[in-house]
Amino acid sequence: MSAPRWKRLALGLRAALAALLAAGAAWLVVDLADWRYARLDLSKSGKNTLDPALLDVIDQLPEPVVVDVFLRPLKMPYQAVSVAAGERVLEYLAVLQQARRSQVEIRLHDASDFEAIQERQRELGTEGTNKLVLSCGARRDELELFGELCTVDWGNPSRDGVQYLTREGIPGVVDPRRWQPERGFRPATLLEFRGEELLAQALLKVSSGEAPKVYFARGHGEPSLEGADGTDLARLSAALQRDGFTVEEWDALKQPAVPADCAVLALIGPEQPYQAGTHAAIRAYSEAGGRLVVAPDLSELDEERAGGVLDLLRGFGIDTRPGIVCLPLVGPSGEPLEQSEQCAWLVIDERGLQAGHPLTEPLRLRGRRVQFTFTPAFEGLPGEWGPIVPIVTTGVDAWRDLPPRNDFTFNPARGEERGRQTLVTARALRSVKDDGGAVRQGRVLAVASAYFFSNQLIDVNRDFALNAFNWLAEREYRLAVRPLAKSETFLDFERSSARPILTYLLWLVLPGLCAGIGLVVFLRRRS
Repeated sequence: MSAPRWKRLALGLRAALAALLAAGAAWLVVDLADWRYARLDLSKSGKNTLDPALLDVIDQLPEPVVVDVFLRPLKMPYQAVSVAAGERVLEYLAVLQQARRSQVEIRLHDASDFEAIQERQRELGTEGTNKLVLSCGARRDELELFGELCTVDWGNPSRDGVQYLTREGIPGVVDPRRWQPERGFRPATLLEFRGEELLAQALLKVSSGEAPKVYFARGHGEPSLEGADGTDLARLSAALQRDGFTVEEWDALKQPAVPADCAVLALIGPEQPYQAGTHAAIRAYSEAGGRLVVAPDLSELDEERAGGVLDLLRGFGIDTRPGIVCLPLVGPSGEPLEQSEQCAWLVIDERGLQAGHPLTEPLRLRGRRVQFTFTPAFEGLPGEWGPIVPIVTTGVDAWRDLPPRNDFTFNPARGEERGRQTLVTARALRSVKDDGGAVRQGRVLAVASAYFFSNQLIDVNRDFALNAFNWLAEREYRLAVRPLAKSETFLDFERSSARPILTYLLWLVLPGLCAGIGLVVFLRRRS
């Protein structure tokens, strides 16, 4: 009888030891996964995967950021949509914390613990619910759940419902022109989650110190910073402010010298020449270590106006060449096509973005592009400055369509030559010491066309534009591609091999495939 007992005891010990080993292995796997932050997104939409560009932003934060979460479900009949919105935010924050625990701390506040919430909100200097508060030291930024993080269609609420939602501080509940309470109640629905883009902007905002100031020169026919026209700069101004800049205007007629707190001076699209005093003020600013972004208006080149930004650039060894840069299109069978205005619409992909440069390398890694329209090109002037740095260039089949007759056709008889054209370049100026002994080196970034920054093209060029201003302001940690960028997605149908491929597919392959299938069916029926 003793043998069976010892056998049972040995089996029990083996089972216990196996259980202990399994528990230890499980603990080790969990610990390793926690150490490596290993995650696998199996959702169909990929909603639990962070944009790599957001991770770039987080990795470059100079300090950790605390995110306080104050959520409280709404009452019926809006409880379902508020819970859905809150769950989407919490899911995203959980993924964010798992991805970068050392850089981001998430603090969830229980809606039932009213006293603790009040105490924390007093510390943060805020009030209310259904919001995120991001803090980094003394810097704060807030994101509202409704209207910012989540876009909600509030349906067709009753009058009591509108009053309740308004008391909750929810903006834009109804459109008075479309609200028809007599038609009955229609429930609210969650339309869009914009947390990734807004959170990236908020992280950048709270992680930086005092907002650097960008001054735009005014008084010489420059595009408006508030206008809605396609050539204006309102959307650029808004993007800079969201990225942590303060945007101001500098009118040299009212303030002769460039303001002392100017981090970047923008000379974009003046249609009138500068006065001699303005030229002198800009030169003095640049020679003292100032930073300039310069983009001429095409009319200045066409009219050969003296005293504008073109003369200013020549003083830095950057010459703007006459003519509009063109690239041939691709015909249905792959042949190059010209004689079209579309030749002057340039889409520059990673092949035209200089590898390794801080302005363009993030765009190259993410496969982004920039766009130019009716733009001249730059060339370096001989002398002390040396050759220019080609930051953005065209392909080798480009040419400058020379005035006075722009026919968008390559014509060697008129002196037109094919070759790579430089559209963006930069100069490093002389280094100087400030009063505190710190060394500061001036920089000039030249963009061949003011239209590059316009309302019409800023969605495409936003990432490059923001990187340019951050680079000039010495905020290198912000040089990245923004998550969920609104930049257009291109299939360069006019200049890639896609057009002849699609042509052959539609005209030859598809009909031939149909004929082949018909022949097979015919032969099978005959047999």
